[in-house]
Amino acid sequence: MRRPDLAELPAAMAAIDLAGPGDADALARLLTASFGEPWDAAKVRSYLLDEPTVSQTFLIRDGDRVVATASARTLPERYPGAGYLHWVAADPEARGRGIGREVVLAVLQRFVVEGCTASVLETDDHRLAAIKLYLRLGYVPQYPDPDHERRWSVIFRALLGPAGSR
Repeated sequence: MRRPDLAELPAAMAAIDLAGPGDADALARLLTASFGEPWDAAKVRSYLLDEPTVSQTFLIRDGDRVVATASARTLPERYPGAGYLHWVAADPEARGRGIGREVVLAVLQRFVVEGCTASVLETDDHRLAAIKLYLRLGYVPQYPDPDHERRWSVIFRALLGPAGSR
């Protein structure tokens, strides 16, 4: 998906923190719970905290618990001028409170600071709640592979429901 411009971004309303080395275990717990695949502190450091293409990882906390995260990444050879929205996660117990939107907005605002003019992301077809959020935030589908048009047709039918009532 691609957000073709970064103009007129709404302000993030939640208190956003930047992740540091001491957050690796909490991020691993959140990413494991959110994606259903095992994460540990070493993987968090490798993919996020120590990865040179990731400029910042944002967090939302609920007390001592990390409940949402998203990272700002740039891959200029693959996506010139665009920031790559990376590893967006919300604690399953905290979903529905708008925290995913808030960390995504923090990343988009970071891209503006970095001089990016657009944003891209990749997600899985079954992550319908995330796709709804990305569409509401101005991302549009991209069709880099021949089967993507068919896949997006399935996604839109799932989002709209059988009568198109959603």
